Amino acid sequence: MSTGPLSTQPLSAQPVWRGALPGASEFATLLNNINDATIVLDRPGGQIAFANKGFFQLTGLFPLDPTPMMIADILPDFGQGWSSGEELETQIHLPNKRKMRMWARITWLDKAGQWIAIELIPLDVKRWRERQDMRASELVKTSEQLAGLTQQADVDDALRLALEIGQGLLGAQGLCLYRTESKNQQITRVVYLGELASKLPESLKINEPNLVYTPSIWTKGQRAVTQIQQAARNLELESLVAAPIELEGVRQGLLVAANLPTMESRLLVDVLETLAAHIAVALNYYATRNNQRRASFEAVRALSIRDAITENILDGIILLNPGMRVLDMNPAAEMMLGYATQEVHGTRIENILIGMETLPAALRMALNGMTSPNLGNGRLHRRSGQVFPAHLQVFPVRTNSELTNIVLLVRDMSESEQIRARTQQLEQRALLGEITAIFAHEVRNPVNNISTGLQLMEMNLPENDSNRDLVARLQVDCNRLTHLMESVLAFARPMEYKMVPTDLGRLLGQLLERWRPRMARLNIGLVFKVDENTPRALADGRALDQVFTNLLSNAINAMKDQQGGTLAVRVEAAGETAGKVWVGVSVSDTGPGIPPEVRDKIFEPFYTTSPQGTGLGLSISNRIILAHKGKIDVESFPGGTIFTVLVPSERNEE
Repeated sequence: MSTGPLSTQPLSAQPVWRGALPGASEFATLLNNINDATIVLDRPGGQIAFANKGFFQLTGLFPLDPTPMMIADILPDFGQGWSSGEELETQIHLPNKRKMRMWARITWLDKAGQWIAIELIPLDVKRWRERQDMRASELVKTSEQLAGLTQQADVDDALRLALEIGQGLLGAQGLCLYRTESKNQQITRVVYLGELASKLPESLKINEPNLVYTPSIWTKGQRAVTQIQQAARNLELESLVAAPIELEGVRQGLLVAANLPTMESRLLVDVLETLAAHIAVALNYYATRNNQRRASFEAVRALSIRDAITENILDGIILLNPGMRVLDMNPAAEMMLGYATQEVHGTRIENILIGMETLPAALRMALNGMTSPNLGNGRLHRRSGQVFPAHLQVFPVRTNSELTNIVLLVRDMSESEQIRARTQQLEQRALLGEITAIFAHEVRNPVNNISTGLQLMEMNLPENDSNRDLVARLQVDCNRLTHLMESVLAFARPMEYKMVPTDLGRLLGQLLERWRPRMARLNIGLVFKVDENTPRALADGRALDQVFTNLLSNAINAMKDQQGGTLAVRVEAAGETAGKVWVGVSVSDTGPGIPPEVRDKIFEPFYTTSPQGTGLGLSISNRIILAHKGKIDVESFPGGTIFTVLVPSERNEE
């Protein structure tokens, strides 16, 4: 091969070489390191000055041939106008009259263009490289798309995106994805793409897992081995490729592609397996994310429940560190003890809970990990110095076998003590009521006998006998005892009520008519008013007659000693409260009023300020009104008293 005087020519107008310029041998070594066929042309002479080994391998020419190689013989299409950087298709002539289509790239090695480097690549190789570059670009784009599988809103969106990516990669007419259902020993189709995929079975039985979870290619005319291949044969599909979806040995499903274009079998399986692997990662990601979200939700919910209980529980909760210093208290503990949490934070507990002798021992047990769930009842001191009964419990809190906190539960037993005392009082009253009822029943018969004997004695005494007054007084006392015994029996004996619509205006009108003669004798005026549109009450008329008789009797007796007064009775609709319609009856008098210290006791049994009273009238009346699910109130002031009775209206039954 002939060489030209390249060693005397700079490679650029502005050389950067700082040492001796390279010679022909160095330049030849450089060209031989280029894989593609490359020649250096002496353009004025038309002679090929240099050629690398790639050129000789491509053309089959002999590098030691002494005959100069002319560019016109090798590249007859070469023109003097080829400029630097130009790329074009050309034709190279080879020995034995062979020709080859080539892609050529031209580079001027000097500014004048005397020396030109021409890179030659067979056209089919060039196109193959372009396809490979495009394929690489598509793979990069696909990789970016596959990375987006874990950036979707949910797993369903991720699976749909995976099938869209798969269709772009494979060009299949249908793709579908089956998920594993271990309980039913089957896989179920969860998402598909393309009408053809919708015709594939919705579920597949896993009779032979090793066969189902194996990559497979089936084409029309082949024997169908698996259930999905049998379905493809029945649908007369051209081809079907299946790849298992599994991660770290866990089988999660099956990816199926139907009717694919002609492609190398190994490449089809590789693409589908790659896509299946990304789907497995996405499924694992969303499962982990959902578990984390569920765990986070459960943790937040548990904290919310704990906070709600801590904030609203009536028991006081005190949290201590292992050094027995206060870390936190709930609102109940703050109200119970009179301290704010900020005030006592870091304070030793023995300076807060004062008075419970068993507390130090319980705290020592908690430090050793032992629970003291019941220290019994004791006495604690509030911040104000007030002593209150309390029940205390101590619990150690361990984390990984290490004591982290101590919890104290403090219960204020003041209300429980009051309830217990009230219950004991009610039990005593119930027992007293039973004894009183027995006593009244046993006493009533002798009193009746005495009364009968007094009547006989009175009949046998002369008209002017001085003993008649004594007998009369004894008779009055017997009548009073009889009335007292009847009241006691009425209070002790449960009464059955028959609730029917009752006109209270008519009931009170008839009752007042019976009282008119006595009121006239005592100079008591009557004001009786029944408002229009007053509904009927749902009540037992006989029982309410007893109530209003007691109220009228008390009102008249209150005005008896002041030579008269006014009795006012009013019946009206009392409006609606608590979803019920009420009928109200007010009984007012102009008597002296009830003293405040007496007012709270008038409904208690056997309490009376009248020498002739039994103390049971208002108690019985209150019991009757409560049995009607009604209410009786009293308002009193110097110069008058008003009793108000509310009973449900019959409209509540509509």
